[in-house]
Amino acid sequence: MRAITYDIKPIGWATCFWLKRLWRSCLLTRLNGLRLDEIDTPELPGDDWVLVETLLGGVCGTDLSLLAQAQPPNSILQGFSSMPIGLGHENVAVVRDVGPDVDRSWIGRRVCVEPTLGCRARGIDPPCKSCRDGRFGTCEHFSGDVPGRYSLPAGTSIGYNSRTGGSYGQYFTAHESQLIGIPDELSDEQAVLTDPVACGLHAVLRTDLSDAKRVLVYGSGVMGLGIIASLRAVGFDGHIDALDRHEYLGRAATGFGADDFFRLGTSKSERYEAIAQRTGGTVQRVRFGNYMLSGGYDIVFDCVGSASAVSECLKWTRADGQAMFVGTGHGGAVDLTPVWFTELRIKGVYGRGVEQLDGKTASTYELVHDLMLAGKLNVGAMLTHKFPLDEYRQAFSTASGKAAHNAIKVAFDFRQ
Repeated sequence: MRAITYDIKPIGWATCFWLKRLWRSCLLTRLNGLRLDEIDTPELPGDDWVLVETLLGGVCGTDLSLLAQAQPPNSILQGFSSMPIGLGHENVAVVRDVGPDVDRSWIGRRVCVEPTLGCRARGIDPPCKSCRDGRFGTCEHFSGDVPGRYSLPAGTSIGYNSRTGGSYGQYFTAHESQLIGIPDELSDEQAVLTDPVACGLHAVLRTDLSDAKRVLVYGSGVMGLGIIASLRAVGFDGHIDALDRHEYLGRAATGFGADDFFRLGTSKSERYEAIAQRTGGTVQRVRFGNYMLSGGYDIVFDCVGSASAVSECLKWTRADGQAMFVGTGHGGAVDLTPVWFTELRIKGVYGRGVEQLDGKTASTYELVHDLMLAGKLNVGAMLTHKFPLDEYRQAFSTASGKAAHNAIKVAFDFRQ
């Protein structure tokens, strides 16, 4: 089968690290460990696993960050992945084969595979506390140190390990517990948005909205748009501000429910004054160009993850407010003074889980499908570009240079 794989080699990685300033495209070559190859179809790790054929594979920002060398060389995420990686975890697929312990009625059904490789997928019994509580996105066994029944290597999910394959390939494997059937009423194009929107819904459901009146979504890419849409889908009627650099994302943000979209300049004083004006806060300027804000938003969702974004999100959250950090950040030095000085409530949000909404307990994926069917998550406009696998370099370039193409979500299309 044909698949895109990634395998870091220290010399090639270091060469690209220095070359990318002059030759950005080197990041999408074999020198950086990326390749489109003919490889063996992955074998089922156990009797309760299945083989699926990819229809659509969404390009995730975490994958782009990996290819762009945005994570520091000593990132702890390296301890929770194994190479060579069969890239891709966002997916729409069809079940083509099942192990002897799996109900054969799954064969031929369209599914979204929830990609997380928690305790159940690994065959670990008893499961860790996180998995037992339905928070499998924070499983304690992603490192692979506990072998379980299937001895899976390190990897947080499908697409980040060396055994299961991923959705940038024609086929990949999944544990039966990861299969989420797609309702017939949803198209492939809607269903491929399940994962990024689920991450946004998971962030919203992890937030205390009870006394919030004003929210900032910092970054209006797919994650930010998913949060805005999810806030409205669960009934939040407060004011939502959306921040980004690109006007076309502003149109999308207001279309999904933001009350206002704005951009900020590079001047630190202007940025802080603008936020103070919007929230009724006041700016304090201290030595060496450092700034602080008194007042701010009730809740700030950081969907960027850079050091500067983290710092601003902490400082733009009011005292006893909630600073929500969503997805995987890039690391870096951050001024943590606001954490204790304004007694912030900080929460990191990663992946998905088992949630409760309107009296129903279900996986985040299932809740997203319910909200889509109910017309509360009309997010189809997020999918802006589809590419065949052969055009993977163009696909990654479009996804990483979104503004030049007015791109939001990019996907590989295996259907032709």
